[in-house]
Amino acid sequence: MINKRYKDIFNQYIYKGEPTPLTIGTLVVCALCFLLLIIATFTQITISHPWLKVVPDEGLNLYTKTLLYTPQIPIMILIIYILGKYYSLIMFAFYLMVGFFIWPIFVFGGGLEYIQNYLFGYFAGFIIAIFIAGTILQLNNSLKNRLLAAVFGVISIHVCGFIYCIILALFKVIDFNLIFPIVNIVTVNKIIYDIIFSMIILLIAPYIKNVLWTCMKPKPDTRKKLKNSRKRNQIISDNINQHRQNDD
Repeated sequence: MINKRYKDIFNQYIYKGEPTPLTIGTLVVCALCFLLLIIATFTQITISHPWLKVVPDEGLNLYTKTLLYTPQIPIMILIIYILGKYYSLIMFAFYLMVGFFIWPIFVFGGGLEYIQNYLFGYFAGFIIAIFIAGTILQLNNSLKNRLLAAVFGVISIHVCGFIYCIILALFKVIDFNLIFPIVNIVTVNKIIYDIIFSMIILLIAPYIKNVLWTCMKPKPDTRKKLKNSRKRNQIISDNINQHRQNDD
């Protein structure tokens, strides 16, 4: 009986796919996610691995490929899972406002002139990813949906970045000849890593969400519970008195 009671209390704080509530804890988690996104923006990981390349006159050669990777996109996918669609959008809108008007927290700078930067298209893709990945995750918390959210969320970001480069070229902000070198560096070289790391991070995301859910979940109404408990005890007491009267 005691074990069952503690099990019921413990189950109240396990995330089961409920919508993210508006609580003080949720706002605190939003602030933490905001800081996490800034940290990811300025974090670079060196990745090296074997790579096959066709070299003229030499054929297929094996060499070591090295690149600097920024884990901003996988972290954004994690934030979408933790906060849900609407609070992720609010947090990211605040991130954009800070980058535009307060502090240069974007990659390679900030300010309103950053709209002319080709990387801003990838930031705009974050908004699309919030709706696509957030909608998929809203359906249920299954492993399949988490993996689909990772794949389609990452692809939407890179597609939006590519389209934005074309728009900048049409408005003569950048040269058309720069589109494919940019896409090769930002998308072709990194999209596979973004998908893989996003999948991995969403595999462990439920455990992270369960820890944070203890802060985000609305606190149970203890007064209502106490009132129900007293009412229950009163009914039991009345039944016992009734049985005693019947026995007498």
